[in-house]
Amino acid sequence: MKIIKTIIILTVFQCCVIFTQSLYIPLEFQAAYENGTRSLDGKPGAEYWQNRSDYKINASIDPVTGLLNGSAVITYYNSSPDTLDKIILRLYPNIYKKDAMRDFPYRSVSDSEGIMLQSISVGKRSFNISSDTSLEYTGTNLLIKNISINPGKQTVINVTWEFRIPKDNGIRMGQYDSSTIFIAYWYPQVAVYDDIDEWDLTEYTGQAEFYNDFNNYDVKITLPINFGVWAAGELQNPQDVLAQNILSKYSQALVSTEVVHIISDADIRENLPLFNSSGETNTWHFIAKNITDFTFGAASGFLWDGRLADGGGKKIFVNAVYKPAAITFYEVCDITSRTVEMLSKELPGIPFPFPKITVFNGRGGMESPMMVNMGAGEQRIWTVHTTVHEVVHSYFPFYTGCNERKYAWMDEGLTQMISEYIQYELDKTIDFRARNVKRYLDYAGQFDEFPMMYPSYMIKGEMYGNHAYFRPANAFNMMKDFMGDAVFKKALQEFIKRWNGKHPTPYDFFFTIEDVTGDELNWFFEPWFFKQGFPDLAIDSAFVKDDLLKIEISKEGELPVPAALTVKFKDGSTKRIYRTVSAWKNEEDESIWVDIEAESKPSVIELGNQYIPDIDSTNNYWHFK
Repeated sequence: MKIIKTIIILTVFQCCVIFTQSLYIPLEFQAAYENGTRSLDGKPGAEYWQNRSDYKINASIDPVTGLLNGSAVITYYNSSPDTLDKIILRLYPNIYKKDAMRDFPYRSVSDSEGIMLQSISVGKRSFNISSDTSLEYTGTNLLIKNISINPGKQTVINVTWEFRIPKDNGIRMGQYDSSTIFIAYWYPQVAVYDDIDEWDLTEYTGQAEFYNDFNNYDVKITLPINFGVWAAGELQNPQDVLAQNILSKYSQALVSTEVVHIISDADIRENLPLFNSSGETNTWHFIAKNITDFTFGAASGFLWDGRLADGGGKKIFVNAVYKPAAITFYEVCDITSRTVEMLSKELPGIPFPFPKITVFNGRGGMESPMMVNMGAGEQRIWTVHTTVHEVVHSYFPFYTGCNERKYAWMDEGLTQMISEYIQYELDKTIDFRARNVKRYLDYAGQFDEFPMMYPSYMIKGEMYGNHAYFRPANAFNMMKDFMGDAVFKKALQEFIKRWNGKHPTPYDFFFTIEDVTGDELNWFFEPWFFKQGFPDLAIDSAFVKDDLLKIEISKEGELPVPAALTVKFKDGSTKRIYRTVSAWKNEEDESIWVDIEAESKPSVIELGNQYIPDIDSTNNYWHFK
């Protein structure tokens, strides 16, 4: 029986190799197919598994000292077939230590000691923080060794800690001023153990972002009574923390399709009570299920808008929380609502994944499940740009849990591409699709422009932006173009449906797209995702024969792109011809011919448009005498 099973596996895998032709598949991915955790048609395999945790966290913040104290009870479930002899905790705040590895300069004002663990236990065993040899620190990771978690079993981790919240230049979080705090990458988090790499040992060095399990969170956060808290998950005790007048408007916003000013200018100006003031502190209680991370913002004297959005047949509670001086934030609640509605109905056309989302006026532009942390743009277009982009992340990686640390293009690239259309619908000041073409061309073909399949955590400096955002956005737009909008949408939806709440790899994406379309697409996947190179088309020759204008277009670069021709005739007429990137489906073709009826003498031919990347435009013109 074992011999027969082996023959079946080998036969199926050989079929996959034939189907995928020249796509390189590393050994650890081959092992996943052989073990049945993933399937060659892009679906999760019959033996697919993933681990998860339940987090019960209590945290308190002193805004004066900037000290965060936390305790957590973490129940970790081992669904893998392996007996785990260690567990990895991510200690993100260690990135602020003086000697920490970081991808960019960091000016430490407080000389942070990073996260200071006070106690830790796994199961029945407690560890001495300072001297236990079973604890091994490696930067932002803590390896807890000499334990045993059997397949199908669980263990309980108890941990207490504190750290000083960074000021001025915190990475994706910080205490921005006396009234504004955003907390992310903050609690001891169990790293991912998966069927490809086993434990994720990648250190957090600031640039590469998420790869988390889908967990449940029960979090209580205590701050002084003049601070409000907005967080992932749903607020469990609004009646305990909101003043009566604010509670009334909050309840109204939960059923309104128009913006309700839960905390208004008048409330601030007239110094009306905003939060419960019966003691010195309030404890805010949030619960979130099946999400990949938990973040929160805390603020004093902020405005708060709320309303419902149509998330594809279900109501989504949308919040915007911001400083009164942040003028461009006054529209953010509506901008977010329209984004949620377009995502749910158009592309990707899947109901919005979460019951709520909050956009918090902190700093930068950063996403986490149900939360956006961003500064106010100086112009409306930049507020629209950041809001839309971060909200789209709700689908990638927070609903479809790809590994952004390793394949950032899977979530950032898809997010960048989908955002382009929503951003332009909401504000036509900038065409971000055309802008992303230009940004990609700033880097295309350079020596350190690595293929997208190169691990993202190894890409440093400015090239990371191209690797994660610009090149993949262009590639996805070309896929959408040659497949057609309806087929691309169907394929993307199928990928999301198969892998929501799971951990897809690039191969799961590639194989799903091929499975849905019924096409072999390695002619496109291989150059754009696996190889170095640049896009460059040229007009090689053009002449008129038998009333046909015959144009030869050559592929000078390694990457195939669409061919858009504009022909101007001497009688003043113009004709346009377009070929999608599939014109280069035969990878051996170095040139293609395009025929155009010539009712008049041609004057000039122009190749390309603002949506097609082309590294050298000097060979894109042909002039007739």
